[in-house]
Amino acid sequence: MAVQLEAIASETEDAKSSVALYKILSFPADYTLEVLYRKWQDGEIIIPKFQRSFVWKHVQASRLIESFLMGLPVPAIFLYNEASERHLVIDGHQRLLSVFSFFDKTLPDGRLFALKGVNERWEGKTYDKLDDADARRFRDSVLRAVILRQVHPDDMTSVYHVFERLNTGGTTLTPQEVRNCVFHGPFNDFIVELNKNSTWRQIVGAQAVDKRMRDVELIVRFFALAEMHKRYAKPMKDFISSFMRRHQWLTDHDKYQRLFGEATTQIVEHLGKKPFHIKRGLNAAVFDSVMVAFAEARRKPRRIKARYVRLLANEEYTLSTTSGTTDEHAVKTRIEIAKQVLFA
Repeated sequence: MAVQLEAIASETEDAKSSVALYKILSFPADYTLEVLYRKWQDGEIIIPKFQRSFVWKHVQASRLIESFLMGLPVPAIFLYNEASERHLVIDGHQRLLSVFSFFDKTLPDGRLFALKGVNERWEGKTYDKLDDADARRFRDSVLRAVILRQVHPDDMTSVYHVFERLNTGGTTLTPQEVRNCVFHGPFNDFIVELNKNSTWRQIVGAQAVDKRMRDVELIVRFFALAEMHKRYAKPMKDFISSFMRRHQWLTDHDKYQRLFGEATTQIVEHLGKKPFHIKRGLNAAVFDSVMVAFAEARRKPRRIKARYVRLLANEEYTLSTTSGTTDEHAVKTRIEIAKQVLFA
């Protein structure tokens, strides 16, 4: 079930924005399939967790293997060289998973990987049933990799944009789907699990998690603004991505668990279910400002619900939550107004 977000032009424009200028090194590397398989087994190649991790049909994967056995060229894959010297797959994971699965003799869904829909010479064969010459040819087949590494600025935010542009085939990925791949790790896993929280689901207004991860993005947006709203700089998309990058390998999540739990519990208690569905869908700007206000509140005055009604009637607040919602002034203004009206 999809989470219904209110359509705000500035939010849509921000999600499509790209203003940073990068200096990126790229160079080719010709790996044999055997070397790639060994690197994957050793954890040197990372295929990010993603809900569409393997979508190829059995025959598609088989035809790829047949191409290697026939000596036909196969398109290059793209790898991002992380600071740890591991390689994150940003394009080509269907090809790699097919190759690795053939070595393992098992498709990702657990079925036996016997070649299907190929030349009769190889039809029905698993890797261990290939003739010695064919098995050697497969192992020694070369798959070119284009390896990328960001030189400037001194971070790895470009990988988000590269992944976004290389993975926009049939269905354009949402920003958080891209982050889910690029910023894989314990913090991302924590956020995905937190998204299942029952109180949070009452606020979002949907029992099932959103397959496009828009609800997950709201959680990260809250955390990022709660921590750094005074230093916020647009676009919101990159602000959230930078937060995810900085926390990618964080393993102690107690602080964020408490912050999220206390804020969501208080909001449902005082404002009820679906409090941010102002018009058609959840208004992300009202959401982030009120969530941050609750998170920072030292005291909880009486009749917060009535204060919330006054907040929504405030003209300056309404402007900052309906127009230019990702501008620096709008973000900082609405958070300060929410804090003043709700808790001063």
